[in-house]
Amino acid sequence: MNESYLRGLYHDSSASERELAMHYYHQLQSSSEGWGLCAADFTQRLHIDEPVRFFCLQVIEHHVRERHATTNEETSVKLRELVMSWMQEPFISGPVEKNFVKNKMAQLYAMVCVIDYPSRWGSFFSDLLTCVSSGNLAVIDLYLRVLLAIDTEVVDRDFIHTPEENQRNTLIKDTMREQCVSSLVESWYQIMVTFEQYNHEVTCLVMKVVGAYVSWIDINYIANERFSSLLLKYLQVEQLRESSCDCLTEIVSKGMDPLNKIELAETLTHTLKEMGVLMTTPSNDDDADFQSKLSKLVNGIGMSLVTSYNKLLKSNDKERALLALQAMENKSSYLVRYLNDEDDDVSLAVIPFSIGYVGVLKSVDIMSKLQSDFLKQLLLISINKMKYDESYNFVTEGEDEVMFMEYRKELKVLFDNIIQLHPDLVLETIQQLLVSTLSQLDTESFMNIEVSLRYFYMMGEVLPDKGSHFSGPAVSNSPWYIMMNSIITSRLSYYSHIAVKIQYFELVVRYDKYFSTQPDHISPVLESFLDERGLRNDHPVVRSRVSYLFLRFLKPLKNQIGGVAEQILKRIRDLLFVLPENDEGAYISSNDMLFMYEAAGILVAISNTSAEQRYLLMKQLIQPSLDKLALHYPKMREVEDATKLEELANYLYHLMSYISRTTKVFVNHQTTRQSGCLQCYAEALPVILNGLEVPVHKETLHSGVRQYLHRMIICLGDELLNYVPMAITLLLKDCQSQNIQEFIPLINQLIAKYKHRMGPFLQEVFMPIIHTILNCSTEPYDPRDEEAARDRQNLQKCYYLFISSLVNNDAVEVISSQGSTQLHEVLDSIVQGTMDFPDPSGQKVCFGILRKLVEFWGQSDTVTGFVDYMYKTIIPACFIVPSKSSFDLNDGHTFQALGEIAGILKSMYQKRGDEFLQYLVTTYLPSINLSQELTQLFLQAIQQADSKVLKSYLKVFFTQLRTMQ
Repeated sequence: MNESYLRGLYHDSSASERELAMHYYHQLQSSSEGWGLCAADFTQRLHIDEPVRFFCLQVIEHHVRERHATTNEETSVKLRELVMSWMQEPFISGPVEKNFVKNKMAQLYAMVCVIDYPSRWGSFFSDLLTCVSSGNLAVIDLYLRVLLAIDTEVVDRDFIHTPEENQRNTLIKDTMREQCVSSLVESWYQIMVTFEQYNHEVTCLVMKVVGAYVSWIDINYIANERFSSLLLKYLQVEQLRESSCDCLTEIVSKGMDPLNKIELAETLTHTLKEMGVLMTTPSNDDDADFQSKLSKLVNGIGMSLVTSYNKLLKSNDKERALLALQAMENKSSYLVRYLNDEDDDVSLAVIPFSIGYVGVLKSVDIMSKLQSDFLKQLLLISINKMKYDESYNFVTEGEDEVMFMEYRKELKVLFDNIIQLHPDLVLETIQQLLVSTLSQLDTESFMNIEVSLRYFYMMGEVLPDKGSHFSGPAVSNSPWYIMMNSIITSRLSYYSHIAVKIQYFELVVRYDKYFSTQPDHISPVLESFLDERGLRNDHPVVRSRVSYLFLRFLKPLKNQIGGVAEQILKRIRDLLFVLPENDEGAYISSNDMLFMYEAAGILVAISNTSAEQRYLLMKQLIQPSLDKLALHYPKMREVEDATKLEELANYLYHLMSYISRTTKVFVNHQTTRQSGCLQCYAEALPVILNGLEVPVHKETLHSGVRQYLHRMIICLGDELLNYVPMAITLLLKDCQSQNIQEFIPLINQLIAKYKHRMGPFLQEVFMPIIHTILNCSTEPYDPRDEEAARDRQNLQKCYYLFISSLVNNDAVEVISSQGSTQLHEVLDSIVQGTMDFPDPSGQKVCFGILRKLVEFWGQSDTVTGFVDYMYKTIIPACFIVPSKSSFDLNDGHTFQALGEIAGILKSMYQKRGDEFLQYLVTTYLPSINLSQELTQLFLQAIQQADSKVLKSYLKVFFTQLRTMQ
């Protein structure tokens, strides 16, 4: 092998050396002899460095994956001899391979197995077992890794397999069960008893194999006295107990008859209790990893009982289902012990069992007092475990903080299930907790306060207010009202800890309907948003969250605060008009400022004043941003520093965004006009459009302009039309792929709004738009680049949506007005889309376009040549596409595309009548060799069925047609 190229495999190599190594890698991959060269190097140990050895295995792997299934017998045998030589002398007696190299070797064995076994290499497993019989430790280690790799390829449910792969995997497992499973199991047992004393690593590895294979082999091979005694014995060996726990968890999780599963779970639990392994109180053993494994075992036992209960209940065997429920409840002390463990990882492991048990209780007709008490115990444990630790870093979240938040999410799922089952229990418990906590604000820890608020907040997620929480004659006795009233009338908003403060604001936003019962409390809550507790808080995390929540608070209470809207605007004006050029040191970040401007726009619109005054208020709000834009546009031509130029472009984008966000309060042209603010936005439009003239950072600036134009289509109405030609022309100039994808939704919105009034201008720019898209679509890209492939597909879909927008918004004359060559170019691209587009939703759009064109132009040849095109091109597409195996007739999106095909055929019949039927009978259907019987049935369906019925018929028709091909 070329030594100079291999130099690039080492960590200290240069970029050019790494590039040469990658080139050499692809060269060896593409050569039919490359894998043999690497195999010889690897087997003869011509290189002993791990990077080179791994490199060789990667080349061999590529050969196996891409070529081995189709190679001749001689090459196939050569590969088998190669891999088997790795378990023979002298190879196995050489230097010990690193684990990552051994794992790659094992993966190669597994790949060869799934390709060759049982058809081409029926003795694969017996050959492995023959090698293992030597007792060589290195061979046994590789053998076990091979079995794990085969499990990954054949059984592992984390991988999504094709139907063909599933069929292949089933054959492999069935053949293994018949031929070699008993021998494999025997080898596992012998390895365990042989190495348990002096090689714990191999013993743990074989237990991992047992755990992997037990899911699909006969349970009696493993769940017997000799295996069980070993695994239980290993629970008392420090180096083996974690692996033994994992193996027992897999065994008890094995799918089996419910009664057998109950018996296994009961027997195992009793044995573990007798051994002193399972205890109902925290152990003196401080090995957190082992306790986590034990918790997973308890969870496996519990979930096996939950599964058994559900199966028995489904089969209406309520008597035996009760046995499973009793067995579950007998494990409740272990569930409590591990759920309440100080270590969150230990607790996390039994949350599925907790949730499963609560789910079982949902099927119980009447809960017993013991069950209700246990449910409350689970709730109280979840509350206790949900509490933050004093060391939690609320400013800079590290790995520990992220893990705790994930743990909290799992506890929330448990809580959600408990409250769904017994809402009254939860309401009573949380009310007592919250009221008690608020009564001791001065002395209570932030952890206790935050968790009580958090659970009240989560209640509203599961039991949203549908008009009952804060309404009715007895509302003051409602737990929801009592809790909210306690929060608002307490000094909670002044509590200093940021977690408590943020939770306070979250709650007043979530339960805004409370203020319909107590409108007098709106003012003090607004004050808490506006002063140092909220928007002027010293902590940036609080300010950031409150910026968003302030907007959320205003929206539902617009009718109640109109009288003080101007005062609020004055209070926040100094926050809005501070417009730094970057976020460094900014009091409120640019992203959070978007919420502030949207809130300010709402305040202007709802203020109880005249339209003229609202115009002035809005003008005052957006004018500073407009002034900054006018001032900085010229600077974009002057600044030379690339970093500063990018910062300035982003700054201008944010200024445009602030102005755009003030319009979110207006839902249409009429509401904008009634507010008095329409003229304000019309005056801002030319200033913002000047951004299209800036020659640098067009992508950023154009994005800001497009954002404003999207809003102006809604707000301005016809006032925008005069600006459209100039805006569209500049947006199209030097347009790249990503730009066009963002441009098309804008043009589609314009077409939908103005329809045929856009026609004259669109006729001029139609082909430039089409050519821009098609040119971007034909630019070369690396098909291995998934992101580039997605970008290309999205671009094509944008194109189809543009054409669809025209035909569905009375603007089809834009297409028909083009010359014959251009028209056919467009038609061909749409038909090509039906054929080649990989996404059925895109195919549906293309067929939908063709259906509309048939409806418009199919009656008479108003568009020269279309009827002929319809017969010669569109009809074949309607048959060719659904005849392909890739057109999944059982997929919902594909079925919708088939509906468009049905619509095309039905429209052709309605437009052309007998002429269309005659063409099918005499010309097209004979060309695809359709039988006389199917032809008649097809014609009958077109004539008699509506489009919906025809769609269902076509599914049957094309299914039959495929079987004839």
